[in-house]
Amino acid sequence: MSLFDDVVVNAKSAANVVSKKAGELYDISKLKLSAANLRGELNREYRAFGEAVYNNVPEAELQENKNRIKELKESLKDVTELLNSAKNQSTCPECGASVIKGAQFCHSCGATLNTGVSFCKKCGAELFDESKFCINCGAPVEDEGTEKSAE
Repeated sequence: MSLFDDVVVNAKSAANVVSKKAGELYDISKLKLSAANLRGELNREYRAFGEAVYNNVPEAELQENKNRIKELKESLKDVTELLNSAKNQSTCPECGASVIKGAQFCHSCGATLNTGVSFCKKCGAELFDESKFCINCGAPVEDEGTEKSAE
C-alpha cells in the first residue's frame, strides 16, 4: 500500500468513528430533551393538583390529576433509565441521582449501591465472579471469605 492509500483508510476509519459518536450524541440529546419535556409536564400537573387541593376540589375529581402524575413519573423514569444506559450510568435507588456504573456509593446522597461486587476478606481487593483465589494476595476465595457490597 502506498502512503496515500494508508491516509485514505485512516480517514475513512476516523470518519466512521466520528459518525458513530455523532449518532450517540444525537440519541443522548433527544433523550435529554424528552426528559426535560416530561419534567415540564410533571411540574404543570403538580401545580394544577396543588391548585385543585387549595380550592377544595373533591377527591374524586383529583384522581385524574393523580393518574396523570403517576404516568408522567413512570415515563420520566423510563427515559432516565434509557439515558443512563446510553451514558454508561445507573440510578441511585435512594435519591434517583445518576451514578457511574460500578460505583460503590451514590455521589449525591452517600447511599451504598448494590453492585454485587465481591471483595477479598483478607486484603479487600475486588474479586472476579468465578475467582477461586484473590489475584492481589492469593487468599482462597470461599463463601465466608468474601464480602458482598450492600445486598
